[in-house]
Amino acid sequence: MNLWKMGVVFFVLVFVFSMGIRTNFAAEKEIAIGCVVSLTGYLSEQAQNTAEGLEFAVEDLNARGGLLGRKVKVHVRDDEMKPPVGARRFEDLVKNQGIVMHSGVVHGAVAMSIQQTNKQIGTVLFQSNITPDYQHPKNMQPSLFFAGSTLEAFGLAGGEYAAQNLGKKAFLLYPDYSFGWSIRDAFLKSIPANGGEIIGSIAVPSGTTDFAPFLTQILAKKPDYAVFIVNGMMFVSSMKQAFSMGLKEKMKIVSTHASIEEVSGCGPEVIKDVILVSDYFWNVPTESNKKFVEKFQKKYGSDKAPSMRHYYQYTALNMWADAVKKVGTVEPKAVAAALPGFKGDYGKGEVEIRKTGDHTTIQPVVIVRGKGPQEMKDKLDTQEVLKMMKGEKYFYSPKEKGW
Repeated sequence: MNLWKMGVVFFVLVFVFSMGIRTNFAAEKEIAIGCVVSLTGYLSEQAQNTAEGLEFAVEDLNARGGLLGRKVKVHVRDDEMKPPVGARRFEDLVKNQGIVMHSGVVHGAVAMSIQQTNKQIGTVLFQSNITPDYQHPKNMQPSLFFAGSTLEAFGLAGGEYAAQNLGKKAFLLYPDYSFGWSIRDAFLKSIPANGGEIIGSIAVPSGTTDFAPFLTQILAKKPDYAVFIVNGMMFVSSMKQAFSMGLKEKMKIVSTHASIEEVSGCGPEVIKDVILVSDYFWNVPTESNKKFVEKFQKKYGSDKAPSMRHYYQYTALNMWADAVKKVGTVEPKAVAAALPGFKGDYGKGEVEIRKTGDHTTIQPVVIVRGKGPQEMKDKLDTQEVLKMMKGEKYFYSPKEKGW
């Protein structure tokens, strides 16, 4: 082979090699994250807002330059409210899309199934909330973190507020599974500790639609206030039936973990003067929240406000991204090791992931009052923020969680 031919061959080989490098670089440029969520079923509205919240957070992050010089891409899948389906689709995202972080999940049983699957994988998982028993050392995973309050906070903060402001005698209504038990137990602790008395409680099956028999029992007990530990369509159904049966004329009503999806589902006449103990409402009076809402409404319009589910996903994505920037890699073990002790403010005030193995995210709990139709300035003006309950005392200690 003469020198000219050798030169041509060399040039072609260099060109092909360099194109291969560029192609591989382009393929590696996107950082994949996942969101398995119940787009099918009675939690579909919350699920849609969850997926939308994560997509919004990713779009915002990419507009600010992405992460480590790379774009982030979110892959959304429907778990159909079936734990085996959720676990299978999570595993598929890990194997076939290479996700290094997962956030979302609105169905508790699906969340548990994904956690079990992740034991052998170690992807960074963010959940909105969790029951305290799953933070025990025998259950907790080093790669599991939370954007929202662990469930006891709603009972500890809500019980203190109710006992100090709504009267002495309380009655509790709760769903008969881990979500309800966890918040119930915290109210059982907090109300008596603040001078109140619990005069009765009722467990209702998950998915209950007819609350009349239970509401009749509450009316007979004549409490100063009733605590409804329900969310989703159970919240909407119980509130509407309590209104139609006249409970609001005879007692105050408190509920937990509700967001604007549930409030809007009730309507202003039903939600008027109901006290809601939750993680987020769009009118939380902080500068960081003002910026978050402005960004959100710039994209979706001024007639739409972010829900608690949008906030959870924005917080989760940005906590993870800030930890990635700190360690300089998306490798899950390195990121998970950097998250304990992490502090940030993504809307409602400072949040801090506890350094102990329970990974509780200490943050303000929001107390609001539902507004009636005559008070509302516009369709989004559905609640008044009464108080931000701040401090680690509204969360079980590491020792109480087994650490």
